[in-house]
Amino acid sequence: MNFIYNTNYNTPIVYNGVPLGSDPSTVIYAPDDENHGRTFYEVFGFTESDAAAFILEAKWNQVREYRDVELKETDWVSGEDVPQAIKDLWFPYRQLLRDITQTNNPDDVFWPTKPT
Repeated sequence: MNFIYNTNYNTPIVYNGVPLGSDPSTVIYAPDDENHGRTFYEVFGFTESDAAAFILEAKWNQVREYRDVELKETDWVSGEDVPQAIKDLWFPYRQLLRDITQTNNPDDVFWPTKPT
């Protein structure tokens, strides 16, 4: 059995090389495997608390990944040749993005609006 939890939200759980998702109640589909038909709860002995923490972390990883893309797309604003007036518009937006995991719930994230 090969279990990997990856922070990349596209493949949070990989079982024997097959991406399955981020839900510990996922049923393993591997007909030739001894764990075929069992859930990750069963295979790894997850408690309800373990599963809730696992799911919460997977959700936050999705938020962080999207946030990081948004930040990267606005890195240009930090350039030395960018006028201060433009920086003054964009820096609060970037700070809201950086703070997003401290000020939100991963099921209901308030995404700030990009300056225009």
